[in-house]
Amino acid sequence: MSGSWKKGPKPLQWRMECFGHSLVEGLAGLLPGRCVFRLGEWLGGIVWHFMPLRRKIVLRNLRIAFAGEKELPELRAMAHDSFRRSGANLISAAHTARFTPDRLRDVIHIENIGLLENALSSGKGVVLLLAHMGNWEILSRLIHLFPKGSSAGAFYRPLNNPILDERVLSRRQADGTRMFSKRDPFHQVTGFLREGGIVGVLADQRVGMQGEVVRFYGRLTRASPLPSLLARRSKSTVLALSVVTETAGKWKAVFTPVDGTATPECMVALEKSMKTGPVDVFWLQDRWKVYLNARQSIHDWLGPDATGEGKPHRALLWLADVAESWVLPEAWIHPDVVYEVATTAGRKLPSWLPASTRVHVVPAEADRAGLRKSIDQIDVSAALPLDFILTSGQNHALYKAARSEAVPVISLP
Repeated sequence: MSGSWKKGPKPLQWRMECFGHSLVEGLAGLLPGRCVFRLGEWLGGIVWHFMPLRRKIVLRNLRIAFAGEKELPELRAMAHDSFRRSGANLISAAHTARFTPDRLRDVIHIENIGLLENALSSGKGVVLLLAHMGNWEILSRLIHLFPKGSSAGAFYRPLNNPILDERVLSRRQADGTRMFSKRDPFHQVTGFLREGGIVGVLADQRVGMQGEVVRFYGRLTRASPLPSLLARRSKSTVLALSVVTETAGKWKAVFTPVDGTATPECMVALEKSMKTGPVDVFWLQDRWKVYLNARQSIHDWLGPDATGEGKPHRALLWLADVAESWVLPEAWIHPDVVYEVATTAGRKLPSWLPASTRVHVVPAEADRAGLRKSIDQIDVSAALPLDFILTSGQNHALYKAARSEAVPVISLP
């Protein structure tokens, strides 16, 4: 990669980004860790006010993860705390980036290292399930806290800025961690594991159609099959690892055992791992996003084998301005989806819907602000959030209003 960035179209922008990165690291390194953490919390609290869409996404994630366990007011408070904690952890990552191994031991410790030692004793390597939580940038440096003689590796996604990517990659490798990308041959990773290596995989992120259908926090979704595939090919042990804030500027790493190597078993363990510090989790990504369009139905996304157990998907049929003759296509009827209806006053429920279908009355004519208000009221009227809206025809005001509420709209023929 070295030197390839010189041919890129944005060298000035990349250099400015690198300068900003160096400046933040330099300033963060001048302050005590506790002060850096508190500064990050304050910045996260400020950012909260300027990212309304992300606020909704964070709250949506929390409502799915903790439906039936926590009420909406508590979840709203958690969403705000999550923004603050994410700011604290991100700024703290800049503070700890240049720490020596000895200084690293002052800010993080492993709570149950015996689980890793026992797993390594088999000599067949360990796959670590990792999540974006706590000061996750410190994960690539945990080799200094692992048993002496350990070989550690991790998957990484190259940064869009090639200059910064080169810097970050070389820094991570300098600690002795071998970095793998998705472009590397699979046998290189499994070979590393067979030789007794430890490979970390960030497994909490959403994936598209290439993912495996599993339940995560009780919600049917798709997850990366990579950790399971690595473990089965190399006959390695799987452990989950979380990073949780103990006090301002100090963290602990906690291992969680995994009962098997299949993807569903991996996701159960990852969920337990993330629950050790839910506010430390980076909830800003729309984790349970559904990948749907007029040609890719809910059956395509969730698969045909769902039983309707767990936390169902909640969908809204927007029939306020749809012809009464319209019928929901069979491909959109799924045991894991509960449909509700938004329609105007006086309009009868279509005969093809169960009489028990929940109906929401919306204004016959409404501007974007009015539509947003209606969608928001419907969304918060149940513990689980709306996952998507189905309608027919081109209602551009509805699309824009729903997008502002972080709810996708799919128009069917």
